[in-house]
Amino acid sequence: MFIDEQTKQHLLWADVLRGFRPRTPMGREALERFSPFLPGQEREWEEVLAEQERLRKAAEGDPDWGRRIDACLSRVPDVLPLFPLLRGKQSPGVSGWFQLKGFLWQVKNLGERLREKGLQTLLSEVEPDLCPTLLRRLNPDSPLTPAFSLVSAFDERLGILRGRLERLDRRIREEREAMTRRIAEEYGVRPNRWGEWVVDRRSDVSRRMAEDRRLRLVRESAFDRVFAPVLSPEGEGRMEERSELEARLEAVEREVLEALAADFAPHVPALERAAEAVARFDLQWSRMEAARKWQGCRPRLSAGPIRVAGGVHPAVAERLREEGSRFTPVDIRVDKGVTVIIGPNMGGKTMVLRTLGLIVALAQHGFFVPAARCELPLVSFVSGVMGDGQDARAGLSTFGAEVKRVAEWFGKKGGLLLIDEIGRGTNPVEGAALSAAVTAHLAQSDHWTVHVTHYAEVLEVAGIRRYRTAGLRDAERDRGRDDWASRMDFRLIPLAEGEGVPHQALLIAEAMGMPRGIVEEARRWIAGAPGSAAAERLAGGGRETGKCRKRGDVLPWRSGPRG
Repeated sequence: MFIDEQTKQHLLWADVLRGFRPRTPMGREALERFSPFLPGQEREWEEVLAEQERLRKAAEGDPDWGRRIDACLSRVPDVLPLFPLLRGKQSPGVSGWFQLKGFLWQVKNLGERLREKGLQTLLSEVEPDLCPTLLRRLNPDSPLTPAFSLVSAFDERLGILRGRLERLDRRIREEREAMTRRIAEEYGVRPNRWGEWVVDRRSDVSRRMAEDRRLRLVRESAFDRVFAPVLSPEGEGRMEERSELEARLEAVEREVLEALAADFAPHVPALERAAEAVARFDLQWSRMEAARKWQGCRPRLSAGPIRVAGGVHPAVAERLREEGSRFTPVDIRVDKGVTVIIGPNMGGKTMVLRTLGLIVALAQHGFFVPAARCELPLVSFVSGVMGDGQDARAGLSTFGAEVKRVAEWFGKKGGLLLIDEIGRGTNPVEGAALSAAVTAHLAQSDHWTVHVTHYAEVLEVAGIRRYRTAGLRDAERDRGRDDWASRMDFRLIPLAEGEGVPHQALLIAEAMGMPRGIVEEARRWIAGAPGSAAAERLAGGGRETGKCRKRGDVLPWRSGPRG
């Protein structure tokens, strides 16, 4: 699986893809099989992106043309259930032929629209003569229309039988109208719109009408009687003749439809390819439309690192706009190995993971991505440990679920791994050691890993790339202000050599309204004693070194060159 359900939830995948709506029934069915491009499919991936680039240029250069394309796709009917019938030379009925003709009509129009912009190759799987030939078979007279009916041009017997039926119906109708007029004049009662008479059952008219052989009692209630005219023997004969004509007409219509089914059976493979081409184009169009909403850029193939400049998470950015805020774009480079991100709580670290994971997943599903620039290799999978990963059914705690999930990665290769503070679910000493050990192992792996952490020990791992979130702007000057969110700088900054974990949790707590006395008490608890080195560092919002506080020894994996 390229991206598991848990990771999709963390990345808000469903929220982002709400704008990805194929227009056609076959496009929506293809969406169920929607799959990413994986390593080894770089050429196909580039082709899909190049097609979208051409489509987008045409749609943005001519909005009316884009609306016509959208209209064609939106009018394509569902013909997939018809193909098995036609393959067996069974007629799908008049409604089925109507749908098939509508499909051919819209595919023809779609091809014509694409030809206007030199994009006809996007439907190259559709045989050039398929639509004109089959449309003419379903439309034997002129002019060519998108509607279907069994016109007389299919078989001259249809015209003859329908003409006789029409003349017979006219005679039956005239006889009924004449009889209705006579009865209305005799009894002085007007019929209702169904040609029936409703009369008071206690009246003399009711008694007389009940005795009239030209009328029959249809129904009665406690108050009324309803009468209808009876056809004469000649009229009854005409009705029998009409039934015979209808049966003969239906037989001819079946014969015509069966002949059509036999004619269309050899074309079923070509029709199926046309439906597949429409589905593929619909997915391309829908990708392009979705990416236009987030102003996406075309991702480029990279030989090694994942680079994102100006990356945005569309779903989060939309929510922030509704609240009057803006999303801080993400700039990051992720090499094979481990990239570590540190920073204060609520500093935007987890959002970096979400944005990066989303962009890579969108890119490999063939989308233009919400970023100013993006380069990446195709990865084998995207997986993350973010948020509370408790697995109640397996009886696992947050820590247990995280460890189980990370352990599964070690048997795989070439994935993008997103880790939000591994080891936080256990005691700090063992959590820090496990976090650093996992980072050291992944630094030598075939994965692209991004690890968000607060543990200083992780920064001592050799061969990693390091970033920090900027955190609070001028914390001392703005102390006590309520609008703490506006004071946060969510930018991602490369970590300087020797720079450690920033300590701003107490400053943020104070900015969010925690009483000053409690914050100061917390500082004293951490410092241990007045005048200690820890107190000096924390008082100024300083950063802790990468040494282990328990022993004071440099961690064993620190040796080797820094990343």
